[in-house]
Amino acid sequence: MNKIRSTFAGVLLTLMANASFAEGVMNLITLNTNDPAGYAAWAKESAPKIVEANDAMAMGLCSPTSGAQVMGDHYLWSFFESQEKAWASDPMNPVVRGEVAKLDVDRTIRTWDNWRIVRPAETTESGHYYNMYVETDDVAGYLAGLDSMIAEMDKRGYGVTMQVFIGDTGETVGTVMISLGASDAATLGRAMDARTEGWFTEIVSGFSAQRKMVHGFSMTCDTYAMAG
Repeated sequence: MNKIRSTFAGVLLTLMANASFAEGVMNLITLNTNDPAGYAAWAKESAPKIVEANDAMAMGLCSPTSGAQVMGDHYLWSFFESQEKAWASDPMNPVVRGEVAKLDVDRTIRTWDNWRIVRPAETTESGHYYNMYVETDDVAGYLAGLDSMIAEMDKRGYGVTMQVFIGDTGETVGTVMISLGASDAATLGRAMDARTEGWFTEIVSGFSAQRKMVHGFSMTCDTYAMAG
């Protein structure tokens, strides 16, 4: 597969500038397998065909390194430019069925849901991420607080990205998922260390009452295909 050089964030923001009503969507499949290497090999081989058949923007796989809800879980994700594209996609179209038929790995699909992308971020070929599920009655206020936090981290040169999703289906509907990412684990760890610093705690104290932390987990992610 050709090396992925462009980023999802740039593509998404360009498309949304041409269609201001569009809302990016992540389709997320949580699966469980005792053969992650075999499943990853299949996903990497099949992703380009599935992205094209589904009119998706990108597709890849994430694997937890800590905090998994169930040991053996992995996350197969696809990005769509809009709700229209996500809803128009047929997950059982002939191309997808043909690629799934090639999968010779035991796996169980645990959940299959859509998440709204309310704050896009750069998605590169691979990376390390810390994700957190949050419940809040003031989504707008909470997102404003997160924007202030990441802006301050950018000014201080932490080198991390932040992507934010809101659950649209399943048990996580209405849940906010924050994804803090970096190209290497040490950079992400340095950003996590910032939580002990005064400037960080001051910012968080401004919106901590607006949210309830539900679940946190770390993972590595790989992007296997992007639309041409």
